[in-house]
Parts: sequence; C-alpha cells; structure tokens
Amino acid sequence: MHQPYTEITEETIHAMVHGFYDRVREDQLLKDVFNNSIGDQWDPHLATMCRFWSSVLLTSGQYKGNPMMVHMQVDGIKRHLFDRWLELFRETNLYLFTPEIADHIQEKAERIAQSLMLGIFYKPEDVKVGT
Repeated sequence: MHQPYTEITEETIHAMVHGFYDRVREDQLLKDVFNNSIGDQWDPHLATMCRFWSSVLLTSGQYKGNPMMVHMQVDGIKRHLFDRWLELFRETNLYLFTPEIADHIQEKAERIAQSLMLGIFYKPEDVKVGT
C-alpha cells in the first residue's frame, strides 16, 4: 500500500509530474493532443513541467517560460480537455499526497487552467453587451 506524501518537495513534485503524464499518455481523450504536440520530446517536457510545478508550489523560480504562449500554439486544444486534465491531475494527487496537500495543489491547478482557458478561448467579440 502506498503511503501518501505529507509534504511537497522536489522529489514529490517529480513523482507527481511523472505519474500524471504517465496517465495522460494513456488517456483516450488527452493522449493524441499531447503526443502530437510533444512528439518525441517527452523527457524535456517532463523536466520543464517539474521546473514549472516547483516554481508554482515551492516558489523556487526554476521555471522561466511562458505557459500561455506555449498552450496557444497547441494544435487540437479544446476547452473540454481542460476538465479531463484537471480530473486526471486530481486523481493523481489524491493518490500521491494527503488530502490536504492534494487539495492545495488542485486549487493552484484550477487557477492555472482558468487563466489558460481565458487566454486561449476568450473572444471579446463574442460578448454581447446589454443582453
């Protein structure tokens, strides 16, 4: 039986990122979008994601990229895929961490997803004023 992690460290972030993307790569809804975008660059992608989550969760400053620009260039990205991404992310973290830590991580992930969805899908011309 797996003993849940009781703290967020570089090592537990590594386990989270790798465990999560193992699931993504098998997921019927997500795998094609990720595989088409990442191709044979999974090792660099996973390293980048470890730096990203280290920066988010440990304020380590390791990540220096622009997630919005990266995601805007992903072919096949759709709003509903974020729901599945968040669902798999929550399942992964509930398995790996104590419920309190999993909730903390999920809260961060949901804010990031909201920000990305606004940046990618928001179209001011679709907003009807006064209706």
